[in-house]
Amino acid sequence: MRTIAVLTGTRADYGLLRGLLREIEAHAELELQLIVTGTHLSEAFGRTASEIERDGLAVAASVPIWSGSDDALGAAADVGAAIPRYAQVLARLAPDVLVVLGDRLEAYAAATAATILSVPVAHIHGGELTEGAMDDALRHAITKMSYLHFTSTADHRRRVIQLGEAPERVYFHGAPIVDALAALDLLPREEVVRRFGVRLPARTALVTFHPAAMDVAPPEQLVGEMLAALRAVDDLHIIITGSNSDIGTADVRARIADFVAENPTRVDYVESFGQLGYLSAMHAASVVVGNSSSTVLEAPVLGVPSVLIGDRQRGRPLAESVATPRSTRAAIEGAVRAALDRTGTAGGTDVFGSPGFAARVARTLADHEIPRPPRKTFHDLERNVSP
Repeated sequence: MRTIAVLTGTRADYGLLRGLLREIEAHAELELQLIVTGTHLSEAFGRTASEIERDGLAVAASVPIWSGSDDALGAAADVGAAIPRYAQVLARLAPDVLVVLGDRLEAYAAATAATILSVPVAHIHGGELTEGAMDDALRHAITKMSYLHFTSTADHRRRVIQLGEAPERVYFHGAPIVDALAALDLLPREEVVRRFGVRLPARTALVTFHPAAMDVAPPEQLVGEMLAALRAVDDLHIIITGSNSDIGTADVRARIADFVAENPTRVDYVESFGQLGYLSAMHAASVVVGNSSSTVLEAPVLGVPSVLIGDRQRGRPLAESVATPRSTRAAIEGAVRAALDRTGTAGGTDVFGSPGFAARVARTLADHEIPRPPRKTFHDLERNVSP
C-alpha cells in the first residue's frame, strides 16, 4: 500500500484534482492523504474548503499559510513561514509521494519542504510557459524538485526532459480538465441563474482576472482597461468571479468591487462558482474574458470564444478561438465585439490528450518504482557538435 499525499490550495486546482482524488481513493494499492491549504481556508476568498467537505473527501491535514498581505514582501514571508508548516505535516503523515499541481506559491513551498525531507514529489502540469508571471520560475523549480512528472501535452513533456528529467519519469497523461469536462453533467442555463443568483441573457461575458507581477502592465492598469472595454460594449451582461490571492490582488479586487457597484443592472459578481458552476456558466456565456488559464484551456474545449488579457498566459498553446488583443480598452473592446459575432468556435482539443488522465496517473503512482530518497541523474540531451 502506497500513501499518496495530494496538496490542494485553490478552487481551481481542486477542480482539476477531484477525479484523481477519487481514483486514488478507489485504488486497492493506494491510500489518499489530502492536504488542504491556501485560499481554501480563507473566508475572504469564499472558504472553498466547503466544496471539499460537500464532496465527502477525508482531509488528512489543513494548513493555513496566508497572512492576508498581498504585496511581494508579505508573500515572500508567507512562503518562508509555510515551508516549516508543510514540513511538520509531511513528517507526521510520512507519505510515499506528494502530488502537487501547477505553479502557485503553496505548491512551491510544499515541494521545497518535501525535497528537504526526501519525500518524492509528483508534479502535474510541468513544462508549461506563462511568461507574464513569476509562475514560470516557480513551475520549473518544482519540476527540478520532482521525481515524477505528468504533463498536459507532448510538447510540455519535451520541455521537462529538456530541463534534465529522465524520459522514463516524464509521462504525457493529458490534461486533467479533459477528464473533468467528460465527467461533468453541466447545469442548464436556468439552473445556473437560480443557484447563483446571476443573470444570463443572450450576450453575456464571463470574466476572471488575476494580478500577475510580470505582466505587460501593472495589474490595476490592465483590469481598468479591461473593465472600461467591457462597459463600452452595448447590451453585454457581465459576470465577474473572484481573483486569486496573488501579489496585487487587493487593488484588483477594489477596482472590480467599484465596477460592480457602479453598474448594478449590467454586472453580477460571484466569489466562487465551484468547478461545476463555473464551467456551466462558461458554457452558457457568449464570451470568456480575462487572464485565467480557463481562458485558454476550458473555454476552447467548451467551444466558447475567449479574449485573453495581458501576458499572464503567454507561452501556452492557443486555440484559434482565443483572441489576444493589445492591452488597451479600444483593442480589448474590438476583440470582445468580434468574439460575440463568432459561432462554432470549438478549437482543437486533441493537444491535451483524451479522457482517462486520473486513471492513468493513479496507475503510474501505484506501479512506477520510486526510490527513497528520490535520487535522480541529470538527463543530458545529445550535444550537436559542429565540425
